[in-house]
Amino acid sequence: MRVHFDTDFLVFALSKTGRERRRLVELAESDSEIQMSSVAWYEFSRGPRTPEQLAVARSLFSGDGVIPFSEELASEAADVFRRLGSPRKRAADIAIGVTAATMGARLLTRNGRDFVGIPNLVIEPLAS
Repeated sequence: MRVHFDTDFLVFALSKTGRERRRLVELAESDSEIQMSSVAWYEFSRGPRTPEQLAVARSLFSGDGVIPFSEELASEAADVFRRLGSPRKRAADIAIGVTAATMGARLLTRNGRDFVGIPNLVIEPLAS
């Protein structure tokens, strides 16, 4: 199974005990392919994060775990953004969701409503 992390999921999974942490450990111990959009990685790494948090987070991903936001992904995300008539505050979420959908990954998030309407996106909502 391929999974993508949304920023909020990773923040909670690494900083608090609870459902997100348990799910993270479960995935890390499985044969799941763990990835994250470079847009979500940017949101996570801009902080505030300690160097240790960044290192732990990065160690979770497979070799190509941070997926670049390519020209093709940007074009697809722009199309989805226009079709949804989305406010600008959803721009990053649409980019993250389109990346996960294009990669055939399940998106783990605490804010499933932020990704409503993104075609072919499978969301695994998690909240404590």
